Amino acid sequence: MTVTSLVTAVVIGGALGVAGHLLTKADRRVPFWLPPTVGVGAAVFATTVARIAADLPTGLSLAELTLQVVFGGAGVAAVVTTGDRRTPEKEGLR
Repeated sequence: MTVTSLVTAVVIGGALGVAGHLLTKADRRVPFWLPPTVGVGAAVFATTVARIAADLPTGLSLAELTLQVVFGGAGVAAVVTTGDRRTPEKEGLR
């Protein structure tokens, strides 16, 4: 894994995580740090998968970038959609 690939994975995962958190419905309780963390982890995992699966040239390739976006987006979507729902019973409003 090159430094460029790692930095790109962190930037893409973080951006997807922040966007996912901002697009989360108000009835979901998801900590701010969770979607970016999962996005970065998934994007780094995608870089690892791309490097293992193919003999990629040094630096960043389109296949690696695509996998980072797909894995990061899937990870963030999974975290955001499975977040705890806010209900009146849980908020103590009942």
